[in-house]
This record gives sequence, structure tokens and C-alpha cells, in this order.
Amino acid sequence: RDNRRLLGALAKLRDLGNTLLLVEHDREVIAGADYLLDFGPGAGRGGGQVVAQGTPAQVLKKRTSITGPYLSGKKAIPVPTNRRMASAGGPLETEPRPSGSDNPRSGRTKKTGSVRIAAAPRAGRMPTTPVPPGGGWIEIRGARHNNLKNVDVAIPLGTFTAVTGTSGSGKSSLVDDILHTELARVLHRAKGLAGAHDALVGVERINKVIQVDQQPLGQTPTSNPATYTGVFDLIRELFAQLPEAKLRGYSPRRFSFNVPGGRCDACEGNGRRKIEMHFLADVWVECETCKGRRYNPETLAVCYHGQSIADVLDMSCAEALVLFRNIPKIRRTLKTLCDVGLDYLTLGQAAPTLSGGESQRVKLAAELSRPDTGQTLYLLDEPTTGLHFEDLAKLLDVLNRLVDLGNTVVVIEHNLDVIKTADWVIDLGPEAGDSGGFIVAAGTPEDVAAAADRYQRAAKKNRAEIHRSHTGEALKPVLEAGPHQPRTVHDFTKDEEPQADDLDPVDVGREVKMPWEADGRRWHTVDRVSRSGGPCRWDGRILAEVVDRIEQSDQFSPTDWSQRGVVEIRAAKKSTGWFFHAITGEEWLLKMKFRTGRGTFDRQAVVEQLDLKPLNEMPELPLYGREPRAKCRNLRGPWQEVELRVHSYDEIDRPEFWSFVDAAVEGFGRFSMKVSNKPSELMPWKALGRKWHFLRKGFTAGREIAWQPELLEKLCAMLEKATPDGRFDWEHKQLVHRLPAGSNRPWASVQTKKPDGLYLWLYGPRGRFALGQVRELGHRPQVVAKEGRPDMVHIRFRGPADLRRGDLAGFLAEHVAAFSAEESS
Repeated sequence: RDNRRLLGALAKLRDLGNTLLLVEHDREVIAGADYLLDFGPGAGRGGGQVVAQGTPAQVLKKRTSITGPYLSGKKAIPVPTNRRMASAGGPLETEPRPSGSDNPRSGRTKKTGSVRIAAAPRAGRMPTTPVPPGGGWIEIRGARHNNLKNVDVAIPLGTFTAVTGTSGSGKSSLVDDILHTELARVLHRAKGLAGAHDALVGVERINKVIQVDQQPLGQTPTSNPATYTGVFDLIRELFAQLPEAKLRGYSPRRFSFNVPGGRCDACEGNGRRKIEMHFLADVWVECETCKGRRYNPETLAVCYHGQSIADVLDMSCAEALVLFRNIPKIRRTLKTLCDVGLDYLTLGQAAPTLSGGESQRVKLAAELSRPDTGQTLYLLDEPTTGLHFEDLAKLLDVLNRLVDLGNTVVVIEHNLDVIKTADWVIDLGPEAGDSGGFIVAAGTPEDVAAAADRYQRAAKKNRAEIHRSHTGEALKPVLEAGPHQPRTVHDFTKDEEPQADDLDPVDVGREVKMPWEADGRRWHTVDRVSRSGGPCRWDGRILAEVVDRIEQSDQFSPTDWSQRGVVEIRAAKKSTGWFFHAITGEEWLLKMKFRTGRGTFDRQAVVEQLDLKPLNEMPELPLYGREPRAKCRNLRGPWQEVELRVHSYDEIDRPEFWSFVDAAVEGFGRFSMKVSNKPSELMPWKALGRKWHFLRKGFTAGREIAWQPELLEKLCAMLEKATPDGRFDWEHKQLVHRLPAGSNRPWASVQTKKPDGLYLWLYGPRGRFALGQVRELGHRPQVVAKEGRPDMVHIRFRGPADLRRGDLAGFLAEHVAAFSAEESS
């Protein structure tokens, strides 16, 4: 109806002698135009041509047009015959409300059109209430924000629900101002104030709420589809695994354009430079240094199948999918981007240049790519804005995929192609403003169309039964036109099927033997390449002779030369730990760390003995600093560490230095002997067990401990009550595990060495427990879902009051039952 009013207004403007040029995808607007220009044939680089032009009647006959077949009816989005919700099978029940002239829930009637209608029927009260796939409903009771007439609304979980109605009927007030704001406050501790309502019921079935809007992904060129979806992190990890990157010492950070190192310093990784105009808007121009490539030449020298990191960012999603076809983690996200109709979009396209519809689909692709708990509520406000029929079909496929995963999708929508495919429709109205705010129909699209028929029959008899549904009236011919066919349920297992040549990013280039793996001693003492890719300029003889001196003692394991930037010497007994570390990737200085027993050296004396001049007194080095290059400090526990930074061989070729090395070896030996005789010196938790976790030791130094040991006693007692035949595992430094009877893996873990409270972790079946179920337990509970791992419920306790919040004992019993059921299955 709103469309027809708009078209009438546009026709009047035209009839007054004006020319109207519209960019539009709406079927009625296109069909009502005098002349069409149809662009295509694809999007992005695949478009830019006028593929058809003429009157609507002429365009629908053009084979080159992708719009014409939808106008002619040759192509159409089908009406699903297998909706997730069964038909309610009857009209809405109207429940009388308390009378009173000022009561918005008054049972009095008012005149609308030619029919007297009841003021406020309860939504979702049907003669036969269907059971939602999600096992329940999320209910908003007594919604009276803005023009809402104290209505009760029930949204079925695990479905695709459309909220419809004329503009101004109260849709955004209901979904955005009440439902989203209240759920965000309850589940995510947001500070917004929800619109007026009595209660929100069913929150315990929701894990999180996400509003997917058409706002830009970001405001700067550094934000793009690759960074937003997280696929760029995986691509950077892959590039860092390439042999050339390993040889140069590049980490994933090197391939980021947001941090110094690998990016172009002139434009700070933007690829463009901003020219500030004093009296005009700022202008962005291509960077003259990197020519828009974002990176410096050294970074661009690393290539994957001939493509640099900048080349990858310039690829479309479809091109990148071909390049990374055998990398499942990357392939999944790229395929999702293509599935939502963004195959033409370049991975590095700046976020501010994306349309609202493109931004929204990037957000949806990011959601589909994440490990899913299956209990998320997605809210979208008119997601079809700016979408062609082809794009609309892809959007619906993505939304249905989210639902197939066990989530709930709620859209505010006017597009009939979306409404006809929904599982459930909640229609507000009957008019806008004060004449709206009622629930005029709720049910399947067929139920809403039937409600419109009932209104027409009642109108002829002037009987007060139901509200008028403008949506139902428009929907009826669309449903009748079809086509009707079953909706295909997406096969997620097929997406995860491995291919013969699949690789994890960390395995890329693993077959190539690196120089430090072939001959580690030569790499670290002779060849030596710094982290920046250039040569190391410190004297390699330093490392060679220090290692040789240490190896004269028989108390150490063989020297480990097999890492790119670290040489390590450990004690013969692995549990005693390391004695010597050399960090070899710095350009000008070799960093050596000696770990020995506490009290082996006097701090000031060892600095004076080694006599390493500050950097300010070494004019031959382009480095500066006044602090000593020898540092001695006591570590946590029984350790002392001496750190040296050395450049030339002359600095160590002195009796004082070799005397220091010998003393460090001797001190480590004394400590190793002590540990072998008394293990509690090194790992007191192994010797003390339960007692260790109740001691005020092992906490971060200088932090006040905010909880008392009695709190741990009470929490352990609750865990013990939930698993009466289970056992505790106390032999860990920070964690206490609880294992149920007959289980070899923990059901619960308590982190006991955090000063701000006790942290409880519960490990359970994926998708079994939602954040809404634990929101009243402890302090700021969370449900953490990670791919390939059990869901983890995380609850912090700061004191006895947190233990008493909610029904913790009941939840522990329910959770361990689910854990045990999964164990036995």
C-alpha cells in the first residue's frame, strides 16, 4: 500500500512536467516506470554495461536482461512448501482487556474504515499453537513503547520470522527499541534503556543477540571485507608460513597494513594519502611511494603461487576462492562471501565505498563463518533495501542457512518476496501512528492472508472481529502465483568435506627444509638473517664460543639449534627447564639470557664485572640508550636471570666474562641438584596438592587478592555435591579439575590464582546451554564456543554473594547430566 502511494506521488510529479530518474529494484516501481535502463550483466568488474533498455514491456522480452525474467514471471523466488512452522489453523483469539477510557489495553472498540475492530487482540494465541523448531518462544509482554498498544508478541525460536506492517505501524519500536535493546542489556550488559514493556520471557533460550544493519564496516580505508570477516588474519598466517617469509623472519604481523614494519610508511598502509583542504572536503589520492599497493617492496617480495599480499587484496572474492581452494579455513569464508552474492567484491575494497546492502551481506558472511552456538537471535531492519531480485534470492539463502544452524532470524520487511518465504509473520497495524500499534495477524504467510480474507467478510457484515491486514491483502495473490516448491535445507557437512589436497595454513611450505633445520649451528653463527630480512651484524663467534663453553658441562641436554631465531640449552632433566637462551634475530645485538638459581649473582657486581658499555658510548652502532647492556633480576619462584646484549667478540673475549659463564653454570647445577632432592622447590603444587590452591602464593605480584579461601571451599563443596562419586585433580599450578565418576576428562575447572576472583569453567555439549540460562549466575557469566571444542560456560565469583546469585546448584546438576549423557553416547 505504501508503494502504491509513493508511485502515485511520483506520477503526479511527472505529470507536472518534471523528469524523474530513480535507481530502484522494487518490482512495482520498475513495472510502473515509463522507460528502463537495465545494467549488467553482472556486478563489479562483471557489470557496467546497459544490457537492456526500453519500456518495461520491451525489457522483459530482452534475453540479455537479468531483470526482465523476474518481471515476466519466468523467474521467481519460490514459495516454500516446507515451512518450519505449521499453520495455526484458525483466526487470532481476541481476549477482552480491562475497560477504561484512558487504558491503552481497553476492550472498547474504535472505528477504522467500515469495520468496528477490537482494540488489542493477543498475538500468537491460536486454536492450535504450533511448536517452534527452537523448542519455545521469545515473548514480549505488555509492549507500549511509542504507539504500541500494550501488545503481547510471541516470536518462535529456530525460525525465519518477518515483522510486517505499514510504515509507522510500530515495527521498529517493537524489534529495535524493545527486543534488541532489552536483550543486549540482559545478555551483553549494554547500557541502553529499552522501550516500555512489562516483561521479556524466554531469554534463557538465547545465547546472544546480533543486529545486522547496513551501517558501514568502518570509516577508513584500512577496514575492508577481508579484515571484517577475519579471513585476512588467516591469509597473513599463510604468508608467514611461506619459505621466503620464514627465511626473512617475517611473522603474520609483517603482512598487516595497520602496523609499522611491512606496510608503506608514506601512506601508513592506506594505499592513499589524505590531502587536507582548508575550505573543501578532504581529498584522498593514490600514494606516490607504493602506488596504492599499501606495502613496502620487501614485503611484496613474498608471493604465494605468484601473488603478493597486495595482489590478494586486489582480487575479487571469486578469484581469491580459486587461489585458496585447498586451504579449508580460508576457503570457507571466501565461499560464504560468494554465496551471499559478493563474488565480485575485492577483498581489500575500502569499507566506506561499500553500499549499505554490501556491508550488510559482509556482516552476514562473517556470522556464517564463525563457530556457531546455534542459539543466536539475528535482527535485521529491511535487509532487502537496494537489492536486485538475484541478490535477494542469495540473501534469503544466507538467512535460511543461519536458521538451519539452529538460530532465529527476525527481519522487519516490506518486500513481499521475503514475507512469502518466512516461516512466521507478525503483522502490525492496521494503520500508522496512533491508528497503528496493534498486532493485526500472526502466523504463517498463509495464515496472514487468511486473516485478510476474514476481515473482508467481516467488513461486508460490519462486524467487530479483527483488524485489517494490508500485508495479508497484498500477500494473497503473491502466494497464489507461486511457484511452490520445497526449500532445500543447506548441507553443512558437504561444505566441510575435505578435498584431497587440503592444507592447514600452518602446513603451507612445511615440506621445504629451512636452513636452521638443515644446519642450525651454521645458520645461527654464520648465515644469520635478522627479523627485518637483512643480515645480522653482530659477531657470530660470540654465540659459537658461549655454546661450546656451556657444553663442556655434562648437566645439559644437546643444544637446540632448530628454531629460526632462538638457540636453547636445557637441563638434562626436562622438568628443570632451560638454562640458556640466545635471541639471534636482532640486527646489531645478540641477546643472551642465563637462568640460574636465585642468589647466584649480586646484581651490581655482575654488571661491573661484565663491563658492557651503554649504547650511547658505542658510536659505531646506530643504536642509542643509557641503560646498561647487562641486567640481573630475580624472577618469580627460585630463579635469577642475567640478560646480556653483545655486539663484538672483543666484549666477551675476557677472563671476567668466562668466569661469569662458569659461575652461571655452577649455580644452575646447584639448583638442579636441589630440585632433584626436593621437587617442591620448583613445583610446589605437585608436592602440596590441595593445600597449594588455598595458599596465598602463586598470584601476580603486587595485586591485592580480592577473595578469601572460604570461597574456594564452598565452590568445591558444590562441585562435589553435583558429582558425588567424582574426584578432584589438584596437581596443577593454577587449575583444579573436577572429573565425574568414570570420566577421564574434566567436567569443571576452577582457576585459583586470579586475584580478582575464582574462575569456574564448565565443559559441555555444543549448543546445549545458552547465555540466557546462566545470566543470573555469579559475576558476568559467558558461554564460549570455539570450533572443534566443547562449549565452555565461564563464571567468575568474587565472594559468597556471587555463589548465591541464581540457582547455581541446580545449574551444576543439569550441566553435569548433559556432560555425562554426551560421554556415554
